[in-house]
Amino acid sequence: MSNITDLSIGAIEIKNIVPTSSKVDYRIFSRLLDEDRVVASYKMYWLLGILDEVSIGNREIEFNKIISRMIVYAWYPTMQYRLSFGSFDNLKKPINYIAFKYGYAANCDERKLLEFIYSSDDSELNKMIKELAYKVPYRLLSPFFTEELKGQKDNLKNNMITELSVEECNCLYKIIKGDKDKIIINEGWVDYLKENYGVIKYWIYYKLISFLQKRNPNVPAIAFKLEVPKSRNLTTATNLWKKIINDKKIKDIYTGKDFVVENYNFYGVLSIDHFIPWSFVLHDEMWNLIPTFKNINSKKSDKLLSLDKYLGDFCDVQYAAFTYLCDKRIGKDLESYVEGLKIDEPYKLNNYKRKQEFDKKLRECINPLYQIARNQGFEVMEKI
Repeated sequence: MSNITDLSIGAIEIKNIVPTSSKVDYRIFSRLLDEDRVVASYKMYWLLGILDEVSIGNREIEFNKIISRMIVYAWYPTMQYRLSFGSFDNLKKPINYIAFKYGYAANCDERKLLEFIYSSDDSELNKMIKELAYKVPYRLLSPFFTEELKGQKDNLKNNMITELSVEECNCLYKIIKGDKDKIIINEGWVDYLKENYGVIKYWIYYKLISFLQKRNPNVPAIAFKLEVPKSRNLTTATNLWKKIINDKKIKDIYTGKDFVVENYNFYGVLSIDHFIPWSFVLHDEMWNLIPTFKNINSKKSDKLLSLDKYLGDFCDVQYAAFTYLCDKRIGKDLESYVEGLKIDEPYKLNNYKRKQEFDKKLRECINPLYQIARNQGFEVMEKI
């Protein structure tokens, strides 16, 4: 991968990467994180917090829960790398306070940290959390009410946005004031966020990287400094792919060679590749894995490959794996396709041999991830 600080991310047009929809105004959604609207990291982290809450089935979400998630998201890049969030950003304040007073480490358990922050009765910490919620819940919605807010004094906008959000069902959420301020995600947006969770999350990260890159110009590879690196163990995946290879007689998509002894001797042992590089997706989901040879995998490394040349064969092999899992009723690994590709009835799809439908869903998942990774500076190889 090329040095990400050499790439002028802000100059790249990415609005069209957000998923389209006939049910919600995705065009306004694509403007929520426009550069001219962002002076701190709050909006990106607030939106990430909402996305995570919706993904686990929550539609009514307290301000404090989202702010707690914001702090957790910003924890590792702040504690481990001391990244600058800019002079207008106060996320470091509660992070430094918690680390100093309670001793949480940079790589602490995120779930425990989230629970601690959300349930804390520390009055000083809760004051900081309240301060972080002063503007972001309201101002994130401002693109939905451009005309109504035009010419209005800044100190009136929070109340106006609150009232407008309750009256208007087309915006992302309603703001409900009370003992515990909260938001309610509007109908249509719940499905939009759930169905497009992965793509939207990568889009937010893209915006976050662009924001941080400008404020940390001498820090390389910011994209790799936002989360604690996850461990990788592909033993189970390798054993599963061996069975699929034997059953489906598939070939290596990069060389066109069969997985047989003479080719293992020449190209190296069986190796599992991440079609979209692991260093970008940071997961081992089945729908992104592909068997190859060790020497070939080493040569590909964390590069992208030409979609024109390889995506068709990738889809063919993935469909072979999908049908194998369906035929063998291996439900655990099928979940990767159900969740990642939004295949609600995998056995029905398999029974009717709807390869074209499977290919469409896989391409809809791979294409936007590929584009974002490419925009972030991942090198593209035309051929191995």
